[in-house]
Amino acid sequence: MLSAAPVAHAVPLEHGEVAPGVHVFTTAPDGYVQNGNSVVIVDPDGVLVFDTFTRPSTAKALVAEIRKLTKAPVRTIVNSHWHPDHWFGNQAVLDAFPGAEIITSEENRRLLQTTAATWKPRFEAALKQNPTDPLERGFLEEAVAVKLKFPTVTYGDQLVLYRGGREIRLMSMVGDARGTTVLWLPAQKLVATGDVLSGPVPYFTPPLGQHARSLRTIRGLEPAIIVPGHGPVRKDTSDLDRELGLFDAIVSQVRTAQERGLITVDEVKKAVDVEPLRAGFTHGDAAQDEKFRRYVSRMIENAYRESRDDKFWTE
Repeated sequence: MLSAAPVAHAVPLEHGEVAPGVHVFTTAPDGYVQNGNSVVIVDPDGVLVFDTFTRPSTAKALVAEIRKLTKAPVRTIVNSHWHPDHWFGNQAVLDAFPGAEIITSEENRRLLQTTAATWKPRFEAALKQNPTDPLERGFLEEAVAVKLKFPTVTYGDQLVLYRGGREIRLMSMVGDARGTTVLWLPAQKLVATGDVLSGPVPYFTPPLGQHARSLRTIRGLEPAIIVPGHGPVRKDTSDLDRELGLFDAIVSQVRTAQERGLITVDEVKKAVDVEPLRAGFTHGDAAQDEKFRRYVSRMIENAYRESRDDKFWTE
């Protein structure tokens, strides 16, 4: 059962232990995302933190909660991918535990470095618009001042750590970003997916078919506990199966439409029908319904480009 953890200078966190020594902390809306998950693995010889939230203040609150759990230091930080809600808190964790190493995939470290310079001007421009929402303003003020801390250790396709008798497997996959690290605990059959799985309406960016293959790989692990990048912890694969079903349906229908001779993106969009799947993602919520339709339109464009293997085929 999740219980609220009091936080003095950050958005609230919820905390639950989902397996022995494995804790999930979930942030309330922080001005950038509605929620996000950080996984904390506590072993006698040290702590591993998987993703460090958007705001340094939230990461500081996470550090305070870790210190309630154990006297052991944080020895390892893992960043799943380059989107700011998964690594902007690195600074705050390192301030408390300067000896910690930061691990990510080789591809993700490259993406972190090539995108890093874009964040400050983007958030400064947004701050100049003088947002009235206190959550948004608070996030932007922290984002323009954040000290970005990059990974110190990288791996290729897979890395296995052994900590306190626990096997921790890190795997590079395609999710909402290329080079996304997925964490797998074989003994607990627990997987932390980053944004390979998220919800309620899934995030996506790279080719949809590649993202679907990552979901299929995770499904093949037969996980008993799934911690998505965003959304509640799951004790079954229903959400994963639902997202995989949506991606597969779009990829398949786009390919069929193109094989029938449909040429333009608009023609293909009219031929793709995933409306029967909508209720499983939105549950009748009007805002999520609108988001689902908007995202599906973009997913079709994504699958169209992937199928033609040529960006110049788009209109």
